[in-house]
Amino acid sequence: MAFIDEPAILLPVRPPRVFFAPLVLWLALPAVAARADALAEARALIAAQRLPEAREPLEALVAREPDNLDARLELAGVYNGLGRRDDGIRLLEPSLEKHPNDARVLGIYAGQCLLRAGELRAGFRALRLARRGRELMERAVALDPAEIAYREGLVDFYQQAPMIAGGSLTKAREHAAELAKLDPVRGAAWLATILVEEEKFPEALSACDAALAARPDDYVALFTLGKTVSECGLRLDDGEAALRRCLGMAPGPSEPSHAGVWHRLGLIAEHRGDLASARAAQEASLKLEPGFYRPAEALKRLR
Repeated sequence: MAFIDEPAILLPVRPPRVFFAPLVLWLALPAVAARADALAEARALIAAQRLPEAREPLEALVAREPDNLDARLELAGVYNGLGRRDDGIRLLEPSLEKHPNDARVLGIYAGQCLLRAGELRAGFRALRLARRGRELMERAVALDPAEIAYREGLVDFYQQAPMIAGGSLTKAREHAAELAKLDPVRGAAWLATILVEEEKFPEALSACDAALAARPDDYVALFTLGKTVSECGLRLDDGEAALRRCLGMAPGPSEPSHAGVWHRLGLIAEHRGDLASARAAQEASLKLEPGFYRPAEALKRLR
């Protein structure tokens, strides 16, 4: 997203439309092409996980073109990757008003609300963000039921959220079942997280094994095995190996980040009693995502 282009230079006085409209269009074409190229370059940087480089030029583009929805959504994703959830929420609020039935806007905005609520954990704002995020994510699913990321966001929310915010393992299972119809591997991976919540650890590990049997190199399946192991303390070697494989892969935009991988490696090291390695892993997680509260809490406990 390294792009700094100038706006089109048009005539200072509006010319007669019939005679000069083709000229104005011709003058504007280079700027339109430059903006398209700039956005493509920005997306390439995001795909390469070069988010800090992408932020400033995207901010410049959004400042010049406040109605450029694609640029605004990309910038919101960058803010999310940098742990700046509040900035992402503020950025998307005008788009939410202008595009109330755009599933992309609803899904990305709702996701940032839910993530920020999870970071805050308690208080009125956390509860308000959680409820708002759940409502909008449900709408995104209704508008685009084939989009896996929205469904995953709801499974994650219903599984983790307290009842007062709308959490429900029953609803989590329902959405996991719908997700399995779209992608059996990811559905099985989310089912494992629900089984861990219910402390059905052997069944959870079996769900992980089934997902990996179907796709041995699937990032989400590998991460879910590592996550499950980090929570139940069983099969530590298998879990660590799966997570280290994740570090050699690039996660997709809706997949757990490497910060999450390091956090889970830290928990596995803690299960082993290797506190020095556990601290190092949690510090690596925080270095990648300074706003990630889970490794910060783990470090407090380890110290």
